[in-house]
Amino acid sequence: MADLTPYDHILKLLEQKACLKQDIFRTTHSVFERFKAQLKEIGDKMHTDFKDKDPDVEIQYSEKGDFEAQLKFSGDVLVISMHSNVFSFPPEHAVNQLKYVKDEPTRKYCGVIHIHNFLADSLKYNRTSDVGYLLGRIFINYEEHFFVEGQSQLGFLFNSFGKGKIKPAQIVEILELAIIYCMDFDLLTPPFETVRQISLQEKQFMGANSGYPTGKRMGYKFRTELDTGVVVSSEKS
Repeated sequence: MADLTPYDHILKLLEQKACLKQDIFRTTHSVFERFKAQLKEIGDKMHTDFKDKDPDVEIQYSEKGDFEAQLKFSGDVLVISMHSNVFSFPPEHAVNQLKYVKDEPTRKYCGVIHIHNFLADSLKYNRTSDVGYLLGRIFINYEEHFFVEGQSQLGFLFNSFGKGKIKPAQIVEILELAIIYCMDFDLLTPPFETVRQISLQEKQFMGANSGYPTGKRMGYKFRTELDTGVVVSSEKS
């Protein structure tokens, strides 16, 4: 680009980056629609299979616009959401060391789908101080190749970036593992010393919002199960 004027350079970058990012956005949104459809299918099946065992256990799928869907099951809500922006990775990230990316650097640009766990009452009572937890995030490039960073099995089962497009069975497995993690991830009472005193403002807030601000690890140091160095591999056969 040495012979280009600054303005021509702008147009060239716009052609390269803007078109690429639009392509990634469309690809990610297509994959997210499949995640929503599978989450609804899982929720409908759970409702059908469980309603005779205990009709009081509420299992309900809902959507919040184009970029968010929720599955409520008993006291938990699994929230999947698509970020509207496209991301790259820091130079030291493992993605940049893959042959798949070195052969074509534009493959490192990805859209992101997040999976969060919230308490159902946090949403029901609009407790804005309550805490939700990121269970996983799915990175998808324009070729529909993907990898997952996440808690528990989500952190190591889907880390072969560049080994093929995301499959329907993989979407189901990701969602089912996230639901299992939600139910295994228990609500713990905070240590007594952390809730021994409250201000009048906090008391008034409690009355208006049905109880203490709550999260599954409120009052504790929640240590992520993720390693600080994410391993992403495309070299495995």
